[in-house]
Amino acid sequence: MNRWLWIGAGGAVAAVAAAVLAADRAGRRLPVEHVTEGGLELAQPPGAVWQVLTDIDLYPAWRPGLTHVERLPAAAGGRARWREYDRHGHTTYEVVASEAPHRLVTGIADPDLPYGGTWTYELTPAGRGCSLTVTERGEVRRPVHRAVSHYLTGEDATVHRYLGALAHRLAG
Repeated sequence: MNRWLWIGAGGAVAAVAAAVLAADRAGRRLPVEHVTEGGLELAQPPGAVWQVLTDIDLYPAWRPGLTHVERLPAAAGGRARWREYDRHGHTTYEVVASEAPHRLVTGIADPDLPYGGTWTYELTPAGRGCSLTVTERGEVRRPVHRAVSHYLTGEDATVHRYLGALAHRLAG
C-alpha cells in the first residue's frame, strides 16, 4: 500500500514539474511587454471620477482584495508614492504624470517584482458624464508568469477587474 502512495506522489510531482517546464517554454515564446486597454462610460463628470481615482486612502473601501494602503515619502519631483497590500503581498506605486482631471499615469515602482509597467487613465467629457480609458503598458519578466498571464488569467484581467470595481463604486 505504501509503495503505491509513493508511486502516486512521484507521478504527481513529475506532472507538476512537466507543467512548469511547459509553461516556462511557452512563456519564453511570448513577448515580455504587452499593452491592454479597457474603458467605461460614466455618469459622473471628469472631476468627480478624478477624485475617486486619486484618493489613495479610500482604495481598500472599493477595490476587492486590497487590505490596506500605506502612503510613502514622495518621489523625485514631489510625485505621490504608496504601497498597496493584498493577500499576495505588496506592490509599490508612484504617480508618473498627472494632468488633473484628464490624464493620470501611475507606475509600479519596484523593479524587483516579476512584473512592472504603467497604467494611463484618460478622462474625456461626454455629455454630463465622461468616458474613462485605462491603458496598461505592462511587462511580465518571468516566462512562467507570462504564460499564466497570457493563457490562463488573460493579460487584460486586472484592468477589467479594476474597471468593474470602479463602476460599482461610482454607482453607489
